[in-house]
Amino acid sequence: MIISPSIASANPLRLEEEVKRLDATLYTDLHIDIEDGHFIPNITFGMKTVKSLREVTDLPFSFHLMVSNPFDYLEEICACQPSVIFVHVEALDYPSSFVEAVQRRGIKAGLAFNPKSTIAPFQYVLSRADAVLIMTAEPDGQGQQFIPAIIEKAKQVGMAVPSIELWVDGGVTTDRLEELERIGVTHAVMGRAVFGHK
Repeated sequence: MIISPSIASANPLRLEEEVKRLDATLYTDLHIDIEDGHFIPNITFGMKTVKSLREVTDLPFSFHLMVSNPFDYLEEICACQPSVIFVHVEALDYPSSFVEAVQRRGIKAGLAFNPKSTIAPFQYVLSRADAVLIMTAEPDGQGQQFIPAIIEKAKQVGMAVPSIELWVDGGVTTDRLEELERIGVTHAVMGRAVFGHK
């Protein structure tokens, strides 16, 4: 399983230092959450910050767009050498259009699901996507506690599309990794569990 450190959990006053610290490790990816304050209440980074991060590391960026209008961000993000771009199905009227727009640029397209969202209505598009991200906590700003019941949802995706990259994000701790890997999770986004330790 690949661990993807989420920079949103790093010290915001020391982002350059934190990113360079990751460069000296075995991590192969840096996860960047873009939150617009509308799709969810929180705001993380603007593109100015993202471009500055791009200047201080060669790590690939995985993007998780928690925004209401994801197509507005697509061009600038594609210029930042992303390995994959996740967009929430809840923000897409036509998920296939997003998948095609990203893949046309030679980038992996991922679909993200909030805890409340079911997989069944999107089965038709899962096989076209390169990756799926299952939120295992609600982005509530209240500690984002891991929801064990969501494991079954991740398992369903892994069974439905065995070849897909299966990501989980939200409250993931090291004691969960073995179980997640057992059900087919290939990538775990970890924020506090990474940046909260020296």
